[in-house]
Amino acid sequence: MATSNSLYQRAIDVLKQNDRGTYSLPTHGLYPVQFNWDSAFAALGYRFINQHRAWQEVMQLASSQWPDGMIPHIMFRGDHDGYFPGPDIWNTGQFIETSGITQPPVLASVVRQLDEAGPYRDVNGMYDMLRRLVRWHDWFMKARLDPQSLGIQIIHPWESGRDNLTDWDQGMARVEIADLPPYTRRDLDHVDSSQRPTKEQYDRYLTLVKFGRDRHWPQAYLGQNSPFRMVDPGMTAFLLRANRDLIVLLNKYLPEDTDSIALIQSHINTLELGWLNLWNPKVQAYTAYDPVLQQPIDSVSAASFLSCYASMHNDLHHGHLMDQFDRIANKVKFMVPSFDPEHADFDAKRYWRGPVWHVINNRIGLGFSEVGEHERAERIRKDSEDLIAQSSFYEYFNPITGDGLGGKDFTWTASVYLDWVMQEADHGQD
Repeated sequence: MATSNSLYQRAIDVLKQNDRGTYSLPTHGLYPVQFNWDSAFAALGYRFINQHRAWQEVMQLASSQWPDGMIPHIMFRGDHDGYFPGPDIWNTGQFIETSGITQPPVLASVVRQLDEAGPYRDVNGMYDMLRRLVRWHDWFMKARLDPQSLGIQIIHPWESGRDNLTDWDQGMARVEIADLPPYTRRDLDHVDSSQRPTKEQYDRYLTLVKFGRDRHWPQAYLGQNSPFRMVDPGMTAFLLRANRDLIVLLNKYLPEDTDSIALIQSHINTLELGWLNLWNPKVQAYTAYDPVLQQPIDSVSAASFLSCYASMHNDLHHGHLMDQFDRIANKVKFMVPSFDPEHADFDAKRYWRGPVWHVINNRIGLGFSEVGEHERAERIRKDSEDLIAQSSFYEYFNPITGDGLGGKDFTWTASVYLDWVMQEADHGQD
C-alpha cells in the first residue's frame, strides 16, 4: 500500500492533471466536460494548491446559471468533441452550452467551507455568488418540490448524481423508450460495460432528454409532467444542508437582505417536513418516494444516512437508522456501499447499484462527526483512506474487495482525500 505522504502528493497531481485553468474535469477521457457537483467538490481540493484557484472553480460553475435560476449539471467548455450526449443532443439554447437538468446542490456548502478557510478577495463577487445561490435554491422549490411529500424530486436519474440507483427502477419502468436515432456510447470506450448502466437504461435516459428537448426545457412543467419523477432523499438532504449553509453566509455578507434570508428560512422549514416524510417504517430508514404511485421505495441506499448532514438527527428515528448502518457495516469490508448489500439487486461493481463513492462518504462522515457519531464517522473515514491506499484514486470502489472501478485519476476522489480523509486523520492525532 502507498504511504500517506505519497498519496497526498498523488492527490495533488491528479487535481493538476484534470485542471483546465478555470474549471476542472472529473477525469480525462471519460468525462471531458465540467460537471456541477464534481466541480464543487474539486474546489475543496484545489484550495490545498491555490486558494484563488478554488474560488475560481466555484465562480465559473455559478456563471453557467440559467435565467430561471437553474445551475445545470453539465457545462460544455473546452475540448469536448466526442462526448455523448453532447450539446447538440441537449440543445438547451443557453448562452453557455449546457445540459437541460441540474445536479445535487452542494455548491453553497462548499462555498461556506472555502469561506471558512479564507474569504473570497472580491466582496462584490461574493455578493453575486450568494444571490445566484438564493436563486438556484428557490428554483428547486419552484421546479422540483413534490407538493405531496415536500421532498425534492428528480426528472432524470442523472439529476440525482446517482444515475442507475436501483431506487429509480420503478420510475424508469414507466418511461416508454422513444424512437431514438443510432448512437454510440463513449463511456464504454473507457470503462468495462459491467461497471456502467445498461443499454436499456441508457435508452430511457436519452428518451427523457428527448422529452425535455422537444419542449424546450420548461423546468417547472417538467417537474410535474416528466415521464420520470421520483423524490430523492439525496437531493432533499443536500438542499436542506445547503440552505442552512447559505443562511450563515447571507447573515455574514448580506444581513440587510432580509427578504432572501426569510425566503431561504422558509425553504428550510418546508424541507425539514419533507425529510421527515421520507421516513419509511417498513425498512426503518429514509428512502426514496414515488410521487406517481404515492408510495415509498422499500430499499436502503447511502442517501438514507444523510440525516445527520441535513441536521435532522434529533428525532425518534436516529437509533433505528444507526442500526441499519451497523447492519450494512457488518456485511461489507468498506463503507458506505451506495446500495444495501443484502438487497437482491445489489451489484458490487455496477456504478450506483452497490459501489462506494468517496463524495457520499465525505458528506455522511461529516454529518456523523457533527452530531457526535465519532466511531461510525471514523469507520467511514478509515475505509475511505484504505480504499485509496489499496486501489488509488478511482471514481468508485467495490465495497467487498476494494477494487477501483470506473474512471481512473478522479478529481473528486483526490479532492475528498485532501479535504477530509487526510485532515480528519491529522486532527485525530492532535
